[in-house]
Amino acid sequence: MRVTLTKTGDNGFPIMAIKNDMSETVERLRKERDQLSVKVHLASMEVRDEWEELEEKWQAFTAKNRHFYKEIEPALGDVRAALSLLAEELKAGYQKIRDAL
Repeated sequence: MRVTLTKTGDNGFPIMAIKNDMSETVERLRKERDQLSVKVHLASMEVRDEWEELEEKWQAFTAKNRHFYKEIEPALGDVRAALSLLAEELKAGYQKIRDAL
């Protein structure tokens, strides 16, 4: 039996939904960045300066995003395994009660 991990901590946010939402956000930002990159080299110096600031923020964002998932993945596996084991124990216990009735 496989248990799907749906919450983290007390916040009630589904982990996979958070991961999917972040992946969608990253992809939208990447597409917009790619489209703008082509146009920026033809833009004014003021726009190019703004672009350079945004590029630094993009690098920081993608690095933090990668780090976040590298940190959370091992923990998710451990939590998922623990929940699966607990679910199996509950299933067996419920079956034992059902058989006794």
